[in-house]
Amino acid sequence: MIKFILFSVIVGWIICSPTLLLFRVLHAETPPIKTWFKKAVLLKSYQQSFDWLTPWDKREIRTQSGMALVVNLPLSKKSETSKKADKKKLYLLTTAEMVADATLIEVTRKDIRQPFQAKLVLMDYAANLALLNIENSNFWDGLNPIKWSPVKNKSKVDAIDVYSFKIKSAHKWEIESGTIQLMTVGHRRVSDAWFPILKLSGFSKARQGYPLLQENEAVGMILETDKRKAIPTQMLLEFLEHAGKATYNSLAHRGFSWRELPQPSTADYFKIPPALPGIWISRVLPYGTGSEVLKHGDYLTKIGKWRLSHDAIIEHPEWGHSLFDLLFLDQLKVGDPLELDIIRDGEAMILHTKVSAYKDDGRTVPLKRVGYTPRYLIQGGFLFQELTANYLSMWGANWRSRAPVRLRLFLEKNKTVLMGNNLNDESELQSAKSAQRFVLVTQVIPDQINIGYQKLSNAIVQQINGQEIRRLKDVEEAFLNPDKGFHRIDFLPGSDRLSAVLPVEGLNQSNQRIKSNFRIPKLQSH
Repeated sequence: MIKFILFSVIVGWIICSPTLLLFRVLHAETPPIKTWFKKAVLLKSYQQSFDWLTPWDKREIRTQSGMALVVNLPLSKKSETSKKADKKKLYLLTTAEMVADATLIEVTRKDIRQPFQAKLVLMDYAANLALLNIENSNFWDGLNPIKWSPVKNKSKVDAIDVYSFKIKSAHKWEIESGTIQLMTVGHRRVSDAWFPILKLSGFSKARQGYPLLQENEAVGMILETDKRKAIPTQMLLEFLEHAGKATYNSLAHRGFSWRELPQPSTADYFKIPPALPGIWISRVLPYGTGSEVLKHGDYLTKIGKWRLSHDAIIEHPEWGHSLFDLLFLDQLKVGDPLELDIIRDGEAMILHTKVSAYKDDGRTVPLKRVGYTPRYLIQGGFLFQELTANYLSMWGANWRSRAPVRLRLFLEKNKTVLMGNNLNDESELQSAKSAQRFVLVTQVIPDQINIGYQKLSNAIVQQINGQEIRRLKDVEEAFLNPDKGFHRIDFLPGSDRLSAVLPVEGLNQSNQRIKSNFRIPKLQSH
């Protein structure tokens, strides 16, 4: 009997041991969920943007869900395992896309069923980063700031193993593994900005704001996961460092566009030595590093101590052969002096400048902006607005091909003329940086005072009552000075009409009638 029992135990151990071994192997391959992830912060944003065709209205509410990461300001070197965090210094970090134009931001913790309301503290739409705060101190109980770590790129060749979360339901979370393929530079088209990103593989589609983990430390934050991208830790820390100061300045950024050396005739024209490595400056931006000293046609060969190849590659101390934009991630800080080695008209020279930040002003046609009320003015049913990328986006995701051609041409003019390509001295440069806006009549709201003009749309205004129109405020001033009992509006060629005339008599009554009939809350935004 004893022999039988012993035999049964041995057989049972032989049968079960592979299963136990397999469990141990699988468990070993799955990194543990740290305490501060068990108290993960989930975010739900209710977003309602303005309708720029009727700028006094808003569009339908849409919702987005994702995650937010607990951070502290000012930045601390203490780890997340510190006994007690200062609640007054805790904030939530997420992507700007998650909270842009939000009317309500709701956050929940996995261990607390009660939702809390978050308020937007700071948003850098160009960098796609946002900072939130929660006034209810109970929310922060037991929460500590996340622990950041730069990506450990040991081989500089092989893909880097990382992991994140996959939420199947409110109570079922899984760890999902993937890899970082490389650190590269991404162009954020809505802001015309270039920032370093991590390209990922192996991850399924998830929501924005999820942490990207390596060895139980966060090395980035996931965004646009359908495109497998993440913001690296270095950029997140740079944003938080700027956010912790009294005045926020955006991140370091280049002030030019570039191309590989074009055809030989162009090289000969600009007197560029054929065998010299470097990049050709195709466009100078109204902001960013080098914008105040570079010119269209310059041939850039060196940035600080880093030499450029013909395709803008430098030898990065951590990432090896990389695009030079990675220097703005951790090597070049805003305000630092910087030398640029160039060839200009066949002459080698060194330009002295400072590392500068991204700015969204200085453009004749502003790029997409969020969190701003559209500016408009209504006179006699004529709806005056400044031309912006927000307005152009009303033609949908493919507005660059669907919006009216004449409006798109003004956008291109903004790029080729007012971004520095034709600027030869400091006075012209400063003038461009405070350049005019293009004011247009986007539509005519029907009323008896504007019979015959009601099909007029998207006409660029040149003058009103003889006064040149450079910004929307000029329209308001011009209507204070009628010409012989009338208001004459002159348009640039290409519009449906070259001019329109409105009578002074009855204009105020018309404005009030339009306001009432079309339920417009205000005839002018401020």
